[in-house]
Amino acid sequence: MDIFDKATKAVKEVGSSVVNTAASVGSSIGNATREQTELANLRIQKTAIEKKLESRYAEIGKRYIAYISDSFQMEAFDVTDVLDEMQPDLDKVREIVEQIDLKEQQIRQNNLEKDRKRAQDQFESEKKKLDKARDLDVISEDEYDDKLAQARKKLENFETLKKIQMQYEMDIITKEEYEEKVKNILQ
Repeated sequence: MDIFDKATKAVKEVGSSVVNTAASVGSSIGNATREQTELANLRIQKTAIEKKLESRYAEIGKRYIAYISDSFQMEAFDVTDVLDEMQPDLDKVREIVEQIDLKEQQIRQNNLEKDRKRAQDQFESEKKKLDKARDLDVISEDEYDDKLAQARKKLENFETLKKIQMQYEMDIITKEEYEEKVKNILQ
C-alpha cells in the first residue's frame, strides 16, 4: 500500500468518525434540552405556588397587626384556617424542591458521563492518530509510546482533572495554579 492509499484511507476513517460524532452530539443536545426544559417547568411551578402563598402570608400579617393593635382583645391570635389552606401548597413546594434537586443531580451526572465519554473518545481519536503516524513512519516507536502514555494518563485522571477545572472555573484557584496542578498530574 503506497502513501497515497494510506492517506486516502485515513481521510475516509476521519470522515466516518466526524459523521458518527455529529449524530451523537445531536442526540445529546436533544436530551440536554429536554432535561433543562423539565427543570425550568419545575421551577416555574414552584414560583407560581410561592406567589399564591404570598397572599396567605399577607393575610397572616394583617391578622397579627389587628391583634396587636387591639391589645385589649381577649381572643387568642388564630390563623389556623389560613395555615390549613396553605398546607397543601407548602407540601407541593417541598415536593417540587425535591424534584428539582433530583433533576439537578441527574443533569450533573449526565454531564459528567458525557464528559467522561468525550474524554474516552478523545483518547481513542488520539490513539488512532498516533497509530497512523507510527504506521506511516512519521513518528518513532518511542515517540508513539510517550504520546500514548500521556494521552492514557489524561484519561485515567479524568475525574481529578475535571475537579481542577471546576476549581479554576469557580475562581478557587488561579490560572497559574490550574496549569501547575494539571502539569503535575500529567507528568
